Amino acid sequence: MTDESGDRPVLEATVDRLRAEIEGLRAAMRTRGVIEMAKGVLVARQQCTPDEAFAQLSAESQRQNRRLVEVAADLLGVAAPPEPPSGPRRTTTPPLRIMTEHPRAAGRAGAAAAGAGPASGPDPAALDRAARFHLAASALATAETPDDLARRLHEVALATLGVGAVVLALLEPDGALRLTGSHGVPAQQLSQWQRIPPRTAVPLTEAAHRGTTVWVHDRTEFAARYPDLPGEDLIPGRTVCALPLRTGGRVIGAMKLGWPREYRTDPAAAAYLETIARLVAAELPRVVADAQQGTGHRESASTPWFRAVLDGLLDPVLVLGAVRETDGTVVDLVVEHANTATVDLAGRVRADLVGRRLTELYPGMVASGVFRRLLDVVTGMEPFRGTAERYVENVQGTLRSSVMTLTAVPFLDGALLSWHAHDELDRNAAHLEQAQRLARVGTWSWRPGTDAPTCSAETLRLLGVTDREPGPVEAGRLLAAVAPADRPAVREAAEALLAAGAPVTLEFEVPSDTGFRSLRALAEATSAGDGVVAVDGVVQDVTLRRRTEQALSAARDQLAEQRRRTDEERHVVEALQRALMAAPAGPPSDHVEFAARYVPAEHGSKVGGDWYDVLELPDRTVLFTVGDVSGHGIGAAAGMARLRHALRGLAYDGGDPAQILGRLNRMLCHEHADFIATVLCGRLDPRTGRLVWARAGHLPPVVVGHDGTAHALGQPDGLVLGVVPTARYATAETVLEPGRTLVLYTDGVVERRGSELGAGVTRLLRALDEYRAPDLEGRLDHVLRRLGLPNPLDDACLVALRLRRAASSDDTGRTA
Repeated sequence: MTDESGDRPVLEATVDRLRAEIEGLRAAMRTRGVIEMAKGVLVARQQCTPDEAFAQLSAESQRQNRRLVEVAADLLGVAAPPEPPSGPRRTTTPPLRIMTEHPRAAGRAGAAAAGAGPASGPDPAALDRAARFHLAASALATAETPDDLARRLHEVALATLGVGAVVLALLEPDGALRLTGSHGVPAQQLSQWQRIPPRTAVPLTEAAHRGTTVWVHDRTEFAARYPDLPGEDLIPGRTVCALPLRTGGRVIGAMKLGWPREYRTDPAAAAYLETIARLVAAELPRVVADAQQGTGHRESASTPWFRAVLDGLLDPVLVLGAVRETDGTVVDLVVEHANTATVDLAGRVRADLVGRRLTELYPGMVASGVFRRLLDVVTGMEPFRGTAERYVENVQGTLRSSVMTLTAVPFLDGALLSWHAHDELDRNAAHLEQAQRLARVGTWSWRPGTDAPTCSAETLRLLGVTDREPGPVEAGRLLAAVAPADRPAVREAAEALLAAGAPVTLEFEVPSDTGFRSLRALAEATSAGDGVVAVDGVVQDVTLRRRTEQALSAARDQLAEQRRRTDEERHVVEALQRALMAAPAGPPSDHVEFAARYVPAEHGSKVGGDWYDVLELPDRTVLFTVGDVSGHGIGAAAGMARLRHALRGLAYDGGDPAQILGRLNRMLCHEHADFIATVLCGRLDPRTGRLVWARAGHLPPVVVGHDGTAHALGQPDGLVLGVVPTARYATAETVLEPGRTLVLYTDGVVERRGSELGAGVTRLLRALDEYRAPDLEGRLDHVLRRLGLPNPLDDACLVALRLRRAASSDDTGRTA
């Protein structure tokens, strides 16, 4: 690809030149009409040739140093001034005096030949407005869009009056005004004022509805005149004026002008504005129609006033748009809008119809030939007015029919279709039948003296009488449909109804393909004098309700049984856990104080696997353990027992805490235990205060000092038991001086839903700090209260140990 950057300036200059030439040609076309009319005036008045007339105009243009079109417009303003709003008026100024006595001429010449008038000159302002009227007429006649019309109107006819903004609006059938063109108005204001309702009090609506010019000279007057106007005015500026647009004696819209500064008009200027409004009224419908045709604008189904008109009709109305092939052939009609009264044979309303094709909605209309008539309405532009005919449609496999009169008229690129139903009772009956089928409710009635109650189609279907049409059916045939066990109850209910006349309700069963169907019958009698004259009732299918009740009853029984079993299991587990926790029964050593609490979960129906153990070994050291087995119930309790006894046996063998946990882990992995466990295991020598411990995924122990301050000890490495057989466990060591307390716990003490585990440990330390009394039992009870135990979802263990001798030094520790 070659670099064309060097040619860009040349190309841009060429485009600018061509654009200027096009604008010049457009301007020439707009002014050519004014010049040609001025030439015609001179030819008629001076009996000269067109070339001589053009030469005179050119010479006068050079003499006055003004544009040729301005001279021609001045001449037309004198020869053919615009008619005032009150009617035509005569002018006494000769048509050519303007060429020698115009106030903008460089000098004054002698009286012109052939038609020189009085010595007094014409009014300069009036001549200028007259000339601009003709310039505006030529400019507006060639406008292409409403905005172009507003722009030319401002530039040619209104700018000299100081007007800064122009808005043009057309009336709609409901009295509203729709903005069509503007100049000098911000886009945001135009967006907010696109359609002005008829009851909105603004200058535009007053001018359009009253047919008079409305002036508002300043914003103070505007605020007093329109106090309820929301937001900013449509037209920017200080002074505004609204003029009605008339054509053929009829108001078609309004024009609004705005001056940036306060403007006070005079009668001549007001008359000039009214004549300009007539020009606008003549051209605005043309440019609006051209713009709509160029953009394919259609108002049928989208214009609010049109929808409001259709919704006010009592009969259904569809707005149909043509669906065309590429060659323009109409092949179908699509529903663009439906009024609120629309309900078709299938019970469909507006939301169900809009956007769908007639061939899809009404295939029966295609088969009957009515659809072809509608296509002829669109293509032939001839209305169709039918007679009362029966129309049939297949709705969900059921034939629906109705006697209706159809009417269709051409409308834009489509048609308006309306119909009137003549059998309202039939349609209501169809709706009632549909409602009974959906609700599984049937109706029936009986008159004394007859042996055949009248039954609806749904009543017969519920009773399983499929070989009869809706209507009278023998009572014996209906009774035979009832299950034999319930027939006596049906007879008794009928006799009670006829004897007492009070409403009765009865449930019975009828055979069905799936067993039996449960029905509920309700009946009431109408009495006159001493006897019953009519009986009316309904039959309702309550099979689903009864089956649901049975299922709920069975579920309640199963739930009760499950609760019973759960309670039994809980009692067994609690008994087992109490037996395990009962040993040892007293303090493990004369030199160690010991206290413990086990708290089951508050809401759980199963006991967990939390446990603890404190035991004096043969070497006079004290073994302490606390742990948590995964799961709940008997399985967790059994796992807890296995671990507790195994750990005791390993402790008697003389190993340190890390070795004991390693052996326990290998045992669980080798046996493929169905649970895992966290454990904290340690040894305390009461003679020296030496404390050694190890952990398998468990929370660290806590030491409470002489001053009551609590802190957590270190956490040696150690994985949860039962996960990896090769796991390694480390020990940690410290000295527990007499008077200091060692606290062990499980996660149920500190863990809460929605809170981090570390925050729970912090709460535990704070609770231990708060209690300064020496007894261990009171300290543990205080902790349970402060931490809100029992835990709603998990059980918990809390253990405290303390040497009996007086303390002699601070705690120290190290990790092995």
